[in-house]
Amino acid sequence: MAADPAAAALGPEREPPPPPRPLSIVSALPFWFYLTAAVSLLALLLPHLLSPHASPPLPPLLRRHLSDGRLLKLHPGPDLFALTSRPAANSAHHHPVLVLPGLAAGSFSFRRLLSSLSSRGLVAAAIDLPGQGLSPPPPAPPPRTNPLREIMDRGIFHAFEHLVETGEVPFQEGAPEASHSFYAAAEAAAAAGRAVDALGLAPVHLVIHDSALAAGAALVSANPAAVLSVTLIDTTATLPAFPSAVLGVPVLGRLVLWVPALFKGLMRLCCVRGMDAQEADAHRAAMRGEGRRDAVFEAGKAMNQSFDLREWRSSSERVKRLPMMVIWSGSWSDKWIDQGKKVSAALPGTKFAYHYGSRWPQVSLIVSTWMPEEISKLISEFVALLPTIATGYRSHNIDQSSGESTEAHSDHPAS
Repeated sequence: MAADPAAAALGPEREPPPPPRPLSIVSALPFWFYLTAAVSLLALLLPHLLSPHASPPLPPLLRRHLSDGRLLKLHPGPDLFALTSRPAANSAHHHPVLVLPGLAAGSFSFRRLLSSLSSRGLVAAAIDLPGQGLSPPPPAPPPRTNPLREIMDRGIFHAFEHLVETGEVPFQEGAPEASHSFYAAAEAAAAAGRAVDALGLAPVHLVIHDSALAAGAALVSANPAAVLSVTLIDTTATLPAFPSAVLGVPVLGRLVLWVPALFKGLMRLCCVRGMDAQEADAHRAAMRGEGRRDAVFEAGKAMNQSFDLREWRSSSERVKRLPMMVIWSGSWSDKWIDQGKKVSAALPGTKFAYHYGSRWPQVSLIVSTWMPEEISKLISEFVALLPTIATGYRSHNIDQSSGESTEAHSDHPAS
């Protein structure tokens, strides 16, 4: 029989490909094994990483700082931590310098600056604002009553029984209370004023850093006779160097404080470009204690975004006449330099000086030169130009705080 010419042209008939083999249980085992192992490992590690109760020992640098300072038991609270550095042989010949550190910086970051100031003959102190540095977190406000939650917990028939027995309508939401936050500028300034009285420092030359601007301004306005001059170091009321909002992000906020590389990278990006591992570890540990991460986050939320520096400068004759100096980073970024120019324009007649450190110059190391020495020199020269005023200043806060005890270690002299 003759072959079909069309079939011959198409060539020999090809066999259809075999159907795909179904996945067997054995071939899927490696995938499920690795997935189970990964989930189990995360389940073991995450509780240790994210547990709020974990409290590893303090790093040596932070332990030394804690022993050098003192915890002030103030009434009314909150309690504040303070560090004071005094010249050798009580050779101080000017009024003390008081530093209010910015958000998350704490007195620990200013320890070198305080030591440098005391070596120049000045009594120098730094106070950790509420919830910052080594100051204990203030107590949380009591939660407000929720009528819906009360009904769900007690039942709707409880309302009728209460109405029959007392004649009052239950589950009424009370009138909203005035906001009260120890982190707000006015409250933080009041606490700082009581701390100054307890330390016996007033009157002082005030140094304000970063986000402490609003609290420092409130301290000056409430106690004008207690402040002889004001120095602003990279201050801001709206753009703090440390991004506290990161600490409020679930999981990420805890990981930043538990993973050294993440924390150091965040500090390098936002606060200071040159920080060694020991310094970063101490700052990380200061925010890792119970309630401290939340305290830094709440302090960032409580910042006075509407604070107007020009308006504050003209708020009273005493503030208008107050000698002021602005020390600003000239190397951080063009945007930050422009911000410094705005601050200078809002404070006419103010001395202005650039430094070449970061937004945290108190911990910056630039070409083998510690920025604290440069900042100390600027402050001491500025203070030396001002007249020494003999004053019998007594604050209205003294009666509230002078009788209170302090858990204190002796103030350490300059080395």
